[in-house]
Amino acid sequence: MLLRIFLFLVLTTGYLSSFSQTISLIKTGKVDVNGQLLYFRDDTNTRTLDEVRSIPFSQRKATASPNIGFDRSAHWFKLEIENHSELIEWLMEVAYAPLDQIDFFLIARDGFIIHKTSGDHYPISARDLTHRHPIFAFDILPSQSKTIYLRVQSISSVQVPLTFWHRNAFSRTSYNIQFINGMFYGAMFLMILYQLFLFLSSRVKLTIYYVLTLLTMVNVVAFFQGYSFLYLYPKYPWFNDILAIVTGPLFVLCSTLLTRAFLNVRQFSKLLDNLILGNMLIDLGIALLTVIFFRQISFEYHNYLILVHCLLALIAACYCFYRKYKPARYYLIAWFTPLVAAGLFTISSVGILPGYLATNYTALMVGCILQMLFISLALGDRLRSLEVENQHAKQQEKELLEKEVQLRTQEIQQQNVQLAEVNNVKDKLLSVVSHDIKGPLNSIHLALTLAKSGNLSSEEFQQLSARLELRLVQTTEFIDNLLQWASLQMRSETFEPDKLDLIGLAQESVKLLEPECLQKGISLINDLHGTLDAFADLNMMRSVLRNLLTNAIKFTKIEGTITIGAYRSDGKIVVSVRDTGIGIPTAGRDRLFTPESSTTLGTKQESGTGLGLLLCKQFVEKNGGKIWFESEIGTGTTFYFSLPIYLEESLAGRPNP
Repeated sequence: MLLRIFLFLVLTTGYLSSFSQTISLIKTGKVDVNGQLLYFRDDTNTRTLDEVRSIPFSQRKATASPNIGFDRSAHWFKLEIENHSELIEWLMEVAYAPLDQIDFFLIARDGFIIHKTSGDHYPISARDLTHRHPIFAFDILPSQSKTIYLRVQSISSVQVPLTFWHRNAFSRTSYNIQFINGMFYGAMFLMILYQLFLFLSSRVKLTIYYVLTLLTMVNVVAFFQGYSFLYLYPKYPWFNDILAIVTGPLFVLCSTLLTRAFLNVRQFSKLLDNLILGNMLIDLGIALLTVIFFRQISFEYHNYLILVHCLLALIAACYCFYRKYKPARYYLIAWFTPLVAAGLFTISSVGILPGYLATNYTALMVGCILQMLFISLALGDRLRSLEVENQHAKQQEKELLEKEVQLRTQEIQQQNVQLAEVNNVKDKLLSVVSHDIKGPLNSIHLALTLAKSGNLSSEEFQQLSARLELRLVQTTEFIDNLLQWASLQMRSETFEPDKLDLIGLAQESVKLLEPECLQKGISLINDLHGTLDAFADLNMMRSVLRNLLTNAIKFTKIEGTITIGAYRSDGKIVVSVRDTGIGIPTAGRDRLFTPESSTTLGTKQESGTGLGLLLCKQFVEKNGGKIWFESEIGTGTTFYFSLPIYLEESLAGRPNP
């Protein structure tokens, strides 16, 4: 008995569930169905209307439009309608454009069936009305009841928002909606043209990224609203499948480029940048695989990746704003609404949220408009920032260029000074060579001519030989100084500073010049004693001391005195060469260590070149010292030069040869 009661209840429940709440067509001319319909899922995709009519349907939730998500099975819907108005011509609108195929069956009480087919797999001309949404026209008399079956199948998300319209009400509402949508698309395209103009004038990549993002965003909205199909390719429904594959990935690609460039994401977080970039590459890869394996890969993956992209873009904007990056605040304000709307739209498309979120584009369009306004302000601010940075960079470049020009000018001026000095040296050299070599050579030639004639006595020959010897010594000294000076000018003189025993050097020089001192009866005194070790080049200091002693001998009278001395002062050793000679004329003292120095004949009419003291100055300074003199006419002259004292650590800083 209990079993019979249970079976009765089950059969009664199943029987009652096959009936839906009757939808009343009222005189206002508009009726939203929402969930007031029955539902059956055909896993085989093969059931006919006759088969389905005998199968029990389940009741859908009455407060929401059917939202199945991504499911490629066939979905049947059943609803009862009854005309409670005097209006006869009615339309049923399925307000979701991407549905592939919709079969409409209208069954009258007498069993007559009307069958119509629509969807984005059929040209626009196959629809009862030339409209972006599938529209089914039918007549129903007042107080008449009819049953409607809908079979829906699509590779996109299955959303079935149904609305019954009277023709007049539909025309009025459609006109208003078209007007609002037209304003939206007009504003978007005006902004695209404006940004293109900015790109052509500024050539900033950021603006072209924004243009591409706007285009792909408009393409997404136009595709789901059905405007792309209605106006661009109404005769080619196969193009809808291509757009279904590429629309989302193209938006992700372009907005990724814009986000990374606008926020400089990589500068603040390589991890966030890699996540955004990786998500984009995965979405593009799935799009490519979808083209190859069209029937095997669901579009659902694109929706998840778009959702991840929206979240990552918002996180990146928040993080960059947290890091005090000024443009991030504009980006965050501009993109918050459209990205949230796109995220809700995506979640709804996969069937998680109610279907009206996926079919109501108002929030998405409002978000796009707000985004367009704020991002334009942001781009303007960014362009101004780039202009300021560019001007700053140009100013820095200009300053660097001016400094470079100034340095080059100074170098040229220094080179000109050096060239002038070289010219002066050259003139001096030519003058000296022509005078101080030609003279001795002429004397030697004359002496040889006289000797060859055989008319010279033995005493005259001795006198001639002495003069020739003096000339030869002077010429040798001149050539030696000239060679050393020329070598220094050409920077080929080897510089090897090392420990230098000044006492030993003085003894060597005294011994070398002792014969010349004997000829003039001059006393050459070496007053150096103790330990005097300098840090200098031996060959250079040998030349310096020899030149100073030679000059002293030249300008010291017979039976005069020349004294070599030294003392320590401020970490230096100061060497002095003091003579009791004729002194240096006041007029020539300023040019004494220069190539313009004029020579003076010695006490025995010895001539000079003026190169000796110039060479001394350059050699001393090269060794880190100074040279100077004190002189009094008729009393004598003292030359001083300083050298660094030798220390053990001096060797560590010794330059390479």
